[in-house]
Amino acid sequence: MKKTFLLPLLFFQIIGFSQIINIPDINFKTKLLSANVNNQTAGYTVIDLNNNDEIEQSEALQVTYLFLAVSNISDLTGIEYFTNVQYLFINTNLLSSINLSTLNQLIFLRCDSNNLSTLNLNGLNNIEQLQINNNNFTSIDFSVLPNLKLVKCDHNLFTSLDFSNNLLFNELICNNNINLNSINIKNGSMQLIGLASPWQDCWNNGNPNLTNICADTNEVAPLQTFLATCNGIQPVVTSNCGLSSEEFAANKVVLYPNPTSSIITINSNEIIKSIELYDSLSRLLVSKIVESNQSSLDLSNYSNSIYFVKIITDNGEKIEKVLKQ
Repeated sequence: MKKTFLLPLLFFQIIGFSQIINIPDINFKTKLLSANVNNQTAGYTVIDLNNNDEIEQSEALQVTYLFLAVSNISDLTGIEYFTNVQYLFINTNLLSSINLSTLNQLIFLRCDSNNLSTLNLNGLNNIEQLQINNNNFTSIDFSVLPNLKLVKCDHNLFTSLDFSNNLLFNELICNNNINLNSINIKNGSMQLIGLASPWQDCWNNGNPNLTNICADTNEVAPLQTFLATCNGIQPVVTSNCGLSSEEFAANKVVLYPNPTSSIITINSNEIIKSIELYDSLSRLLVSKIVESNQSSLDLSNYSNSIYFVKIITDNGEKIEKVLKQ
């Protein structure tokens, strides 16, 4: 009888042990264990319900809110079991990589001020707000987020931002991306700009290479007006997206000399239909029919400044920055 009693007890102990989540980062584990009714770690609730200084899978499933900011966490192994989390704050840590693929209930993700360069958002269909500023991102596929509305991505290394497939997206904070050259927000949703946005972000602030913003037709004029009040060079705002910079680069359009004191020559390996010249406030100065592989613009009568040349072909358009000095 004694053996019969011990075997079931041993069985239940093994089952209980197998449910314990492996959390190798001591700072991550300590933060989870500290959750109680007096702090916001788990939304003023306790995670370690049985008080055994471990986190079980069943306990992780009860959590819908996690505040892990400023905790010196470098490894989030174990987060994959918190599959019901809707609000996740992991900002200001030491993370260089994260795997959130199982957290398909996420609505809000804040992971700014880490050392992240990649972020896989596949399967996270419910995300509405994404704060990824102060990292090392160069590109992210936002198109997999059908409910995305807001992105904060300032102080990164993006070359382009494309929200054309995010039909609910309407608020962008993207200053200080020194490599950023294009933004596409032509998605049928009116953007919050100027006084409508609590962030008041000037997209041309700290984005010295931003030349092109593609927006919905009804957004072009408001964006031009708002960006004209910002410091820095104003990019060309248009509703004609054309090809991406990378695709158009294959067409080998060359402008020279640049900088120039007078004449700028434009060469292309395909027929240029027309060219347009804009000043730094996105005002159209010249519109010229070309129908040739080569054309030129005379800037000698214009003041020394930065200008933008739009080259239009049958395959799309490209905008190049020109310095007159």
